[in-house]
Amino acid sequence: MGRRYLIVLDDIWSEKAWEDLNRVFPSCDNGSRIVVTSRQESVVSDAKHICLPFFTIDESWELLQVKLFKGKGCPKELESIGKEISKKCGGLPLVVGLVAGLLGGVEESEQMWQEFFLTLNSCAGFREGIQSNDAIKLSYHHLSYNLKHCLLYFASFPEDETIEVFYLTKLWISEGFIDIKKEERVEDTAEYCLNHLVGSNLVMVSERKYDGGILSCVVHDLVHDFCLAKVKEENFLHIIKMEDKLNPTLEFTPHRISFHRYGYNDEIPNELVPWNSSIHTLLGYPKVKFIYSGAMVYNGSWVAKKFEHLTILDLEFIVVDKVILSEINSLIHLRYLALCLCGCGSVSPLSLKNLEGLITLKLTSGNDLHLPKYFWNMKSLRHMIIHHYFCDSCPKVPTPVIETNSGLEVLDLKTSLSTRDGHLLRKFPHLKYLSCLVPQSRPFVKIHILHHLESLWLYNCCDDDPHHHGNPHFLNDLKLSKFSSSIKEIRLEGITLSLSAISIIAQLSNLEALILACCKFEEGSEWNVDEETQFHKLKYLELIHLDISIWNICSEESFPCLEQVILDYCEELQEMPYALADILTLKLLSVRSCHNTESSAKKIEEDARDIGNEQLNVEIISSNSDTWCLTRKVYQNQEQRRERWAREMAEEMATEMAEERATELAECQRNKQLHTPLLKYWGSLVVLTLILLFFCLLFQ
Repeated sequence: MGRRYLIVLDDIWSEKAWEDLNRVFPSCDNGSRIVVTSRQESVVSDAKHICLPFFTIDESWELLQVKLFKGKGCPKELESIGKEISKKCGGLPLVVGLVAGLLGGVEESEQMWQEFFLTLNSCAGFREGIQSNDAIKLSYHHLSYNLKHCLLYFASFPEDETIEVFYLTKLWISEGFIDIKKEERVEDTAEYCLNHLVGSNLVMVSERKYDGGILSCVVHDLVHDFCLAKVKEENFLHIIKMEDKLNPTLEFTPHRISFHRYGYNDEIPNELVPWNSSIHTLLGYPKVKFIYSGAMVYNGSWVAKKFEHLTILDLEFIVVDKVILSEINSLIHLRYLALCLCGCGSVSPLSLKNLEGLITLKLTSGNDLHLPKYFWNMKSLRHMIIHHYFCDSCPKVPTPVIETNSGLEVLDLKTSLSTRDGHLLRKFPHLKYLSCLVPQSRPFVKIHILHHLESLWLYNCCDDDPHHHGNPHFLNDLKLSKFSSSIKEIRLEGITLSLSAISIIAQLSNLEALILACCKFEEGSEWNVDEETQFHKLKYLELIHLDISIWNICSEESFPCLEQVILDYCEELQEMPYALADILTLKLLSVRSCHNTESSAKKIEEDARDIGNEQLNVEIISSNSDTWCLTRKVYQNQEQRRERWAREMAEEMATEMAEERATELAECQRNKQLHTPLLKYWGSLVVLTLILLFFCLLFQ
């Protein structure tokens, strides 16, 4: 209110959505603007609007070249036929992208492009121009059998859902969509399949990793609609929306079921779907973000009894009782298991002893349930994620020795590893990713035995609040032998670093990425990188919530390969080290909410231009009290989030009770069946409910 603003709302599909959103924007007659994009003219009927025209042939051809040649020039012999192909795209950018994906697999010769054009002309529906759905069908038709299944799997996610690649590829592998080749890892093959779909412009990249790999992805809503129609046609997948009345019977036999839940108060029956022997995958969204003490717990014993052929069971959209583990032990075909557990006491490692084919195991628990760090007899296990919301729930007794599991590559724990756990790591010689807490009272486990380790993430505590770390002086007496030279990525959070520790980390010959979050330095508020400290292969450096005020780099030779520097909320930092301007490999300098460093960042950009570094892109996102308050709200500690969640649940329940009682009261009054004393009773109950709701909102 009172400020001049520009708001962009992309892809509004209904008048009601626009009306609901429009209410929150103040009209102050100060030049503020709202830009709305929509495919429905009725949405923008009361606004000044511009109908974007279809692409011209030249514009379509220009986009096709960008997609195909990535900035390189198009061979002259292909220009004529290329424009003819562009004309077939009907001026739709999405179609241009899809056609480019198809052309990408065709030899770059006039003859082959001519044959491709003739193929388009041979399709009766394409003679007057390709429509979006036609192009999607055409792209889908040219995919291999396995890639078709990989694409259709996107139908299981809610529309516009951003999907983590780590999660998606694990599901593909467990489904058997990925061919297993002796010469390469199955995870690498899965990433190749994803890159193929991205190259075909059927899947869009949401976020990339520092090395260019895909971190998350999404599909266009038209592609999602196509997948929904296709999975229904082929009986590939069935979507069950939890807000709808559940059908007690299924008239067909789908292979997979995906539950879409829209409210945490939705009533979920004990048996979500009837018995069906053909179902081998159960999924659900959205995932439970936090298990609080008053969470509704469901009995999942029906799963093992009704679906003995399950290969994928992902129930992270609900909280289930720990007794489900003993039932699941009979599902011997399981390859993927993900559960949010609630209960008291310890869980026996023998609970899952029969799941010898399990590839991915993810278990999340609250503070009253003790999960063992490792389970027995899982010789096929490649990815193990065990998270406790509160670290004091971890058993203190030593973990028993387990059988050798040479295939485990990912170990993600919210528990600590100390020297007493060294024998466990010896069981996983091929581990590539390790994430765990560091013990505050015992030495950290030696990991030099992990000769294939590539990513190491170490945390001081499992609290997500960056301002609630104890910051022990860990790594002060670090010896080089404790780290494997194969490590490419290190993330340290809530840890105090000595100069010797930084020097040793710099000596890692393959280190490409270093992320320091909420860390402290032994020198106090200074981080001095001397000439002897050299990060020989470091490409990515990210500093998050560091309270340093001085950062010195004596020489650009300390970071000879550095490409990206990211600073988030380092509010005490006075200026950026000017030596960054002399690093010719630097491509990105991003500064967020570090208000003291803005002028030095701009100076670095100018100096880099002066010495010929035209590729450097400097991004500055200014901080203010509003963004700081928002950040503090995001990073509230666990106890505050638990209380807030409980208040929200109470508020929703109070609202529902008030509505139900008000409806009953109105009905009784109409029928003249309610006596005066009863009226007073219900009226008092409604008043008390509203008072409860008022206090919930007030304390929130």
